[in-house]
Amino acid sequence: MSSPPPTLDGILHRQDVWRGRRYQGTPRKGVDSGYALLNAELLHGGWPLGTLIEICQRPFQGDWQLFLPALRAHDKGVIALLNPPAQPFSQAFIQADIDLERLLVINAADNADFLHCFTEVARSSDCAATLAWQPTKGLNYTSLRKCLLATAQSNAIHALFRPWVAQRESSPAALRIATKYIDNDLELFIFKQKGILRNSQPQPVRLPLPQHWQAAQPYSALDHASTARNQPPGAPVLNVKAGT
Repeated sequence: MSSPPPTLDGILHRQDVWRGRRYQGTPRKGVDSGYALLNAELLHGGWPLGTLIEICQRPFQGDWQLFLPALRAHDKGVIALLNPPAQPFSQAFIQADIDLERLLVINAADNADFLHCFTEVARSSDCAATLAWQPTKGLNYTSLRKCLLATAQSNAIHALFRPWVAQRESSPAALRIATKYIDNDLELFIFKQKGILRNSQPQPVRLPLPQHWQAAQPYSALDHASTARNQPPGAPVLNVKAGT
């Protein structure tokens, strides 16, 4: 027996249907970003959970630190670092009050491995957050869509860091932000937020960088490969290669 066709009201109340304005159905959960100015611009009053957040950044930026306050607040479960650009520095996480036992570092060999790891981690009930850096070859829309669908089965933070130029490409991510440094501030331009139709050009959010973050910026363009060799281990590392 075939199921009855969906009603218009039922379709409009689905969370994966964009209505061209603020969402009127059951709101998606969010977690405090730790920045009042940013929370005021985010639809859910903080980072949305169970969806894909995309950060378009310039090379060698430490924008992942934007999520540190939320990782402390969302303090249950594993924090997966997928393809981090350098070996994570354990002391930085300790100073940020992040338990090192929560960290799992995964290095994926190619796009197929990256996609497999991201989707498996995102679906895991033990995952509190995924911070992933796009592979060198980039990700097409189909791959991004698979990542998005995997996040919908969770109640976690899922952030994907992509190059600055990726903002020109189409993406199914629910929240897309471009970032850049201006003096000792970080400027965030929210150029896509599912559930909101903007009638005018949005104003960027400008956040003062914490002191410890400011100190890191002059060194951000150093050779991360050589720097990583001198850093103490802080998390288990999985090297994923094709066929394993």
